[in-house]
Amino acid sequence: MPREDVRGVSSVLTAVTVLRKETPVTTTDVVAPRRKGALLLLGAQWGRYVSQVLGIVILARLVGPADFGIVALGASVAGLAAVLGDFGLSMAALRAPSLTDQQQTNLFWINTGVGTAAAGIVAGIAPAMATAFDDARLIVVLLLLAPAFLLRSASAQLRVELNRSGRLGRLAGSELAGDVSGLIGAIVLAALGGGYLALAIQGTLSAAVTLVIAFACASWRPGLPRRGSHLRSLLTFGGNTFVVHALNYASTNVGTLMIARAASDQVVGLYNRATQLVNLPIDQLITPLTRVVIPHLAVAASASDLSARLSRFQVVLCYPAFAYLSLFVAAARPALEVVLGEAWAPAAAFVPVLALGALFQTLGYPQYWAFVSTGRSAMLLASEAVGRVAMIALAIGLAPLGPLAVAAAVAVGQFLLWLAAAVVFLPRTGVPSWPLVRAGLRPVAIFAAALGVAVTADAAFFAPLIPVLRLVAITALWSIVVTSLALLTARHDLRTITEGLRRRERRS
Repeated sequence: MPREDVRGVSSVLTAVTVLRKETPVTTTDVVAPRRKGALLLLGAQWGRYVSQVLGIVILARLVGPADFGIVALGASVAGLAAVLGDFGLSMAALRAPSLTDQQQTNLFWINTGVGTAAAGIVAGIAPAMATAFDDARLIVVLLLLAPAFLLRSASAQLRVELNRSGRLGRLAGSELAGDVSGLIGAIVLAALGGGYLALAIQGTLSAAVTLVIAFACASWRPGLPRRGSHLRSLLTFGGNTFVVHALNYASTNVGTLMIARAASDQVVGLYNRATQLVNLPIDQLITPLTRVVIPHLAVAASASDLSARLSRFQVVLCYPAFAYLSLFVAAARPALEVVLGEAWAPAAAFVPVLALGALFQTLGYPQYWAFVSTGRSAMLLASEAVGRVAMIALAIGLAPLGPLAVAAAVAVGQFLLWLAAAVVFLPRTGVPSWPLVRAGLRPVAIFAAALGVAVTADAAFFAPLIPVLRLVAITALWSIVVTSLALLTARHDLRTITEGLRRRERRS
């Protein structure tokens, strides 16, 4: 909404307007990614997705659910170290209108120092965790996981520099090479009978390769840390973002911890695989989109311009994300049997519940982009705290009812997160919620209808078929329904997507 500044001149909230304690730098050196670089980043990110899917498929054939479960438990405990190691400084540096060499140097050393401490904490708590969960394997798992947090923290500002300078192809290449290297190492070790050791070492191998390649590709080199580089606004934003990510970590992993306290490693492994398969494609879409979206939103001329841009990005995000969720829910059991093997089929029970939570999580990402691009990290923290605390409380309270109840608690928490931001917090940034809600309604309706038709037909006709034929039949029917509904009702959205691509083509 318009507001009066101290000179009596009416001003509007733009993407570089922030809270008084988070004063922006007045000049800008952010390089908005060009279409070619953005497409390289998106392409490589989907390459990472393919490699991770292949890893899930291959490793599921080499390593059993129980071994996956023990590594998932260790990762859920150690995951806070990853959040701590970054401390929100990557996003602070990425969205900063201007960033000096000394500022980035100091951020590098802060990241590296905190990452070192995080790795030490993970290694230090290993014996206690093994005692708490009565499994000596956790000591080895956590010791193998620990170095990854230092390595990823050390590469954070190098990757930010590649992003800000527009060298997205090199950024994408470093991350893709890291993922592939870690996967190859894990597969080789698993084939030799390494079991859970192969899963635990994968992240550390990936982080090491990413750091080496990012260092080689970046033209910037960190110097020695010095005082007087005006880091206060960056640290304030980073600190608030860190708390948001810490709450995100706690609420995301509380489900694994609650299930681990009451169920076997095998159930934990099934829950972990279901969670990863539901979220992995969306995560692979969100990561590059955020890197492209934030600089794009930073040049919005007004609140209405910012809202229009966010609505377009909502459309671009919702169609592929909801398509995947809808089809995966419809074909979960045959898909798991065909892709991972019959031993993983029970994970299908978790998929519909987790997918509902993922739907609201997807709808909430443009809200997150709005908070970040307007510098409202304190408001983002307040918004996140409402849903995250509720999610944690629900997961703990419903844990005695079983693993599905824990999954339901996570889904309800995601809904509360989206609702709190839409109704209470986002309007306070000057960005209206209704355009974002409206942008998501049509894809929700299309893919919900396709899901309903596919599930009904599966129960009536396809269930007796062998898994491969059942999967093919569900996918074919779902595709026909989606195509028909999209052509009848979503031509405007399709034009929005294609026109956005053409616009970037002209700007290139």
